[in-house]
Amino acid sequence: MVEASSGGMQQTIQSKRLVPESNTYLKSIKSKHWNKIAIYSVLIGWSVIVLLPLLWLLSSSLKTQAELAFNIWGPPKEIYFLNYYLAWTKSYMGRYMLNSVIATAVAIVLTDICATTISYALSRFHFRFNRVLYYLIIAGMMIPIHSAVIPIYIMAMDLGMQNNLYALGMIYAAFRIPISVFILESFMITIPKELEECAIIDGCSYSRIFLHVILPLSKDGILTITILTALACWNELLVAMLMLGQPLVKTLPIGLLGFIAEFSAEYTQMSAGLLIATVPNIIFYALLQEKIVKGMTIGAIKG
Repeated sequence: MVEASSGGMQQTIQSKRLVPESNTYLKSIKSKHWNKIAIYSVLIGWSVIVLLPLLWLLSSSLKTQAELAFNIWGPPKEIYFLNYYLAWTKSYMGRYMLNSVIATAVAIVLTDICATTISYALSRFHFRFNRVLYYLIIAGMMIPIHSAVIPIYIMAMDLGMQNNLYALGMIYAAFRIPISVFILESFMITIPKELEECAIIDGCSYSRIFLHVILPLSKDGILTITILTALACWNELLVAMLMLGQPLVKTLPIGLLGFIAEFSAEYTQMSAGLLIATVPNIIFYALLQEKIVKGMTIGAIKG
């Protein structure tokens, strides 16, 4: 009898212990469920905020000028693809896009060459005033390109650099080097030095170590600064307007302003042109967004 009663008491004690444990488990499941709902709600709301302007731009580009006047926000009643043809041919968007590609390519090449060599020297060699030189370079991040337009314009006039896409690319590169060095130096400093020591034992020079060891291991960081440079240079307007006056050397952002004249404005064709100019950015970023995130996160950790 005593054994039976003690066994029953143990079962009741165990059942009492299980009740609060099960309640805690249910509460944790409910809290996780509501957390997911909150997170997805925020993400869906943010997606709507981002996609709505693009959808409105697409809708406006498929309307006639008369329809856009009385139907600004609604979908087009009849799809009008002629705006894209007129935007590409009448406004020379093909030529402007080629000019933007040239200026952006020059900026990318110069930025990558300068940033990789400077970052390699600052991250792998210890010399006097190393950190002073590093902070002096990244101090350029505090100077926006648009705050220096007047000195740039005067210098360009004195040196005869106006209406030159290569000179424009050099200016872009000069203002992209500080942020690129900041990202890439933090990335290269995480590469183990044992790899360099092994290469030196095998007889590699510093130039070969840089080309065959450091650069391949830093490709994610290099892709990151390449993408950021491309996006910044592709969309730049003010400096390009000051540097480029001739119609044949105008870049894409300047060319898009041609849809708005003094007494008229072709908003539907401008919408088509804006969409054409936006598509390369979207595709470029969508294909390489993982590389950007990886390069930024790995470079943010200094070993």
